[in-house]
Amino acid sequence: MKTPFVKMHGNGNDFVIIDNIKQNFKKDITFIKKIANRRIGIGCDQLILIEKSNEYDAFMRIYNNDGSEAEMCGNAARCVASLLMVGTKKTEICIETNSTLLNASLEKNNEICVKMSIPEQNLKNIIKKNYKKIINLEKIDPLLKEGHVINMGNPHIVFFAKSLDLINLDKVGKSIETHEAFVKGVNVEIVEILSPTSLKLKFWERGAGKTLSCGSGILAASYASFINKKCSESIKISLPIGSVKVNIKENELEIIGMAEVSYLGEYNFA
Repeated sequence: MKTPFVKMHGNGNDFVIIDNIKQNFKKDITFIKKIANRRIGIGCDQLILIEKSNEYDAFMRIYNNDGSEAEMCGNAARCVASLLMVGTKKTEICIETNSTLLNASLEKNNEICVKMSIPEQNLKNIIKKNYKKIINLEKIDPLLKEGHVINMGNPHIVFFAKSLDLINLDKVGKSIETHEAFVKGVNVEIVEILSPTSLKLKFWERGAGKTLSCGSGILAASYASFINKKCSESIKISLPIGSVKVNIKENELEIIGMAEVSYLGEYNFA
């Protein structure tokens, strides 16, 4: 069976997006891993299925490239919102995920703004009860003495470094992701503070490995920086490919950036 898809990315964080409202894509881990494989499949960080929502514009189901299901994804929401806006002619879209609602709007220069309420920072489903919200992982790397655990609808741990180059995520990312402190693993962000209005980040995503960007990771890192008085309410995030803007409001976070189409295609699932 040939299934149409759209390949999109947000600052290099790439997705295979399938409209699953009028068809029934088989949610099989073997197929998901094959699609995500960059040598024998299409290749992506996450597979995204657009499904019907009973109350909102769409439900976004997210699979990491290892076949595991994720709770939310900010960059994918930008891409899905962009597709829905083209299809419906709307300029505002509400997307439901497994953990939160994401409201998207079309901004000037065709950027997409995704807004979400700041989740309650209850960490009981993220860290085991013998751990606290600041975790010392210096046994993995001497520089990982203070990791700030953040709930962004999915689990994150944020570290601050004088330079991103000081921490080798290729070497330590998997060990942090799977550390015994976490109930179901964790996403990892390393933050370099360039100025009160500018941050530089790198990412290790649970179930996907090192990625060029991560929308929920950007929000987690920005929020952790803000509550630790390391940045202002409006921030530019520098990434390996481009940049995004983040605004931190009293009860809400915003991420603003481009959603770009790489190509359209059909994949044979026979």
